[in-house]
Amino acid sequence: MPAKRVEYGVNHHQLKKIQNLKMTKWEVIKNLNYKQISALLVWFLKHPFFMFATFKATIHTLRIAEKEFPKTHGLHNKANAFRHAIWNVLIAQECAKFSSDLDKVLAWTKQITDWHEEFSPNEKMAKLMDLHNNKIGRKHFVNLKDSSKTEIINVFYLKLESAVKINSESALEEIDNLVFLED
Repeated sequence: MPAKRVEYGVNHHQLKKIQNLKMTKWEVIKNLNYKQISALLVWFLKHPFFMFATFKATIHTLRIAEKEFPKTHGLHNKANAFRHAIWNVLIAQECAKFSSDLDKVLAWTKQITDWHEEFSPNEKMAKLMDLHNNKIGRKHFVNLKDSSKTEIINVFYLKLESAVKINSESALEEIDNLVFLED
C-alpha cells in the first residue's frame, strides 16, 4: 500500500525562486561551455543508445515530478529529492534495455547525472543534496529494475516519510536516505 501523498505548498518567495531557476532548453544550451558540449557529443557518439535512454528517462521523470509535485519539485525540498532519486532509477532502467551489464548501466547513470550537476546553477549544499539523492536512486535501482513506474513512484513516496532535512555537508556522510534542505 503506498504511503499517503503529502502536498507541499509553495509560498510567494519559493515561487519566485522556481521562476528564476527555470531556464529554457535554448538557455541551457547557450550556457554550456565548449568542454561540456564536447563531452555530450563524445558521449552521444560512444553511447547513442544510452543517450537516447537518458533523454527518454529525463522526460518521464519531469512529467512524473510535475504531476506528483506541481510547481514544487524545482526547490530543494522533498519533492526535489524524490525527483532526483526516480530520475536515476529511470535512467538506469531505460539503459538496461540496451545492456545487461548493470555495472556499466549504473556507471553511465552516475556519469551523466554527475555531469548534469556540474553544469547546473546550484549552490554547494543544493548540489551535494542532488548528488546524494542521485546516489540513493542508483542504490535502489537493482531492486527496482523490473518495476513499473507506478511501483517506483510508490517506493520513493515511502522513502519520503523518512527523508532527512540537512544543513551541513558533514551530515550527508552519515545518512543513507533521501535528503532535503528546505520544507
